[in-house]
Amino acid sequence: MIGRTNKQLKMRVLMVDDDLGSPNSMRGRVLTELVDEFHSRNTELVKATSYEDGLAAVISDAALHCICVDWTLGKNDATTHAQALELLRSIRQRNENVPVFLMADRDAKKSITVEAMELADEFVWMLEDTAPFIVGRVVAAIQRYLEHLLPPFTDALIRYTLKEEHSWAAPGHQGGIAFTKSPVGRVFFDFFGENLFRADSGIERGNLGSVLDHSGPVGDSEAYVARIFGSHASYSVLNGTSGSNRAIFMACVGENQYALCDRNCHKSIEQGLVLTGGLPLYMTPTRNRYGIIGPLLPSQFDPQRIAAAIANYPLKAQAKSSKPVLHLRRHVPARRAR
Repeated sequence: MIGRTNKQLKMRVLMVDDDLGSPNSMRGRVLTELVDEFHSRNTELVKATSYEDGLAAVISDAALHCICVDWTLGKNDATTHAQALELLRSIRQRNENVPVFLMADRDAKKSITVEAMELADEFVWMLEDTAPFIVGRVVAAIQRYLEHLLPPFTDALIRYTLKEEHSWAAPGHQGGIAFTKSPVGRVFFDFFGENLFRADSGIERGNLGSVLDHSGPVGDSEAYVARIFGSHASYSVLNGTSGSNRAIFMACVGENQYALCDRNCHKSIEQGLVLTGGLPLYMTPTRNRYGIIGPLLPSQFDPQRIAAAIANYPLKAQAKSSKPVLHLRRHVPARRAR
């Protein structure tokens, strides 16, 4: 995401400092210089002049790219230091990686706790460094943060889309331009926005890799997902979880093989049974007093219950084996019994 134009990316920084807007003090003048420097670098500055304002911003705004916290909020005593520390904790509870700068004067360094230092990424001595240097450090931290914020394919897709190059391949709307040639198409284009159509690409974009070959950013993304979920491998599909269910059935279930299925399963499970010729062994979910369907109880997985269901199965003569080969469940939204 690095290297975008000013139009494409505007950094957002939260500054929590009760001296903001107080140009009569030395510290207030330094803050004014910082504010001006941030604006000159295409940075949107969100200002908070109290612990409460800062906490509200942290809780409500996930689009912050950096947070600068004044350790000497308020009276610069044990109470305000405790508030600043609680703010740092709240930030880290919501985002472990967002850059956090702790701002203080040199004479306050003795009151900064070890925990506060561990929760912050960098320190700013307000009356020593220049505004361009401080803001430069913040911008560099934001760039490092954004560089690792997105997963591989999303990052590659955004980079490719922001090149703003002509596309001579499918899909045929050519970045959405085809829709702008008629009134109704223009409404459609304006409603969704140009980025959606510019990012709508086929499988022939070399910069994005290949879903068929599992190469490039697609392959990197699949390895990334496998690492996150602790699986041996992961694969991308283009037609949602329903298509995934059908693909799993085609890979794992053969004709006249048993598959354990939730009786409240999604229709894609039933479609998988039709495609493969599998034999469903249904497990009955719970219902509450309103008739709303809930989870399966452990008793549904009892080997003796499953063996009894197989023994009484009306099509057991067709079964190739008495052992189920798949357990797959995907619920439809909860609904009342009819």
